[in-house]
Amino acid sequence: MDVRETPRATARTVESEFAQSAHACVLGDIPPALFPYWAGNAQREFPRIPRDASFYARSAEGLIMFFDCAASAARPCALPSRAADAVWHAWVRMDASSLERFCVRHFGKKIPHVERAQMGPMGVALAACLVQARRRAAMPAGGPDLPRLFTLDDQLGMPGGFGYRIIRGRVACSLLDQLGRPIGRPSFPKALTALGLYEAGLISGAEYAERRDAGSASGDGGAAVGGDCDGGDSGDGGCGDGGSACGSGCGGGCGS
Repeated sequence: MDVRETPRATARTVESEFAQSAHACVLGDIPPALFPYWAGNAQREFPRIPRDASFYARSAEGLIMFFDCAASAARPCALPSRAADAVWHAWVRMDASSLERFCVRHFGKKIPHVERAQMGPMGVALAACLVQARRRAAMPAGGPDLPRLFTLDDQLGMPGGFGYRIIRGRVACSLLDQLGRPIGRPSFPKALTALGLYEAGLISGAEYAERRDAGSASGDGGAAVGGDCDGGDSGDGGCGDGGSACGSGCGGGCGS
């Protein structure tokens, strides 16, 4: 929390940013006590994370976007933002029962926080989240655009976060350093290509063909729909893993 601002002023900032969001009604139901709890505790697990009201408000909005995706998916979804995950962790620790009630009220089910080791294939879980987030943003499910949930850490400069970009029609991911800047060469997970989404049963044959044809017309056909990683190691943000330390199991997935 910014020590130059009073608690009342920071609370007003959070309320103002929530009110401007497309998810304002849902965000307005988040317990007011969560912001000061997050501000006082997040840096213990997420070193150097900013603690100002605006960072919190945008991170909380990202978490709500993820809950919307996870509640609608037919398989586990992985969370592509450590900033949003920091808010999730704080809420679980502050009052897990209120979080469960919140999810049931707004998304129709509990959305359990499932640790990475219990998630199963992370690349597919992240791909499931990507497709759901694109559909909610009225983007083609097969690509090539990135929804805001996937660009959140990069936009916020989240220390140690996940940076997602589109490079030559493909989803690229990099870890972010302690200043929120991309580290090293990006990786290009096959699970996040149109071909990977189609092979996982996340998009239809027609959606895959549409993306393939669009990629061919733009001259990026091969790069847009296929290929494995071009650089980067496996692991958080790397090839085949997709870039999330935590996710939510829902539907037929683990944890629900």
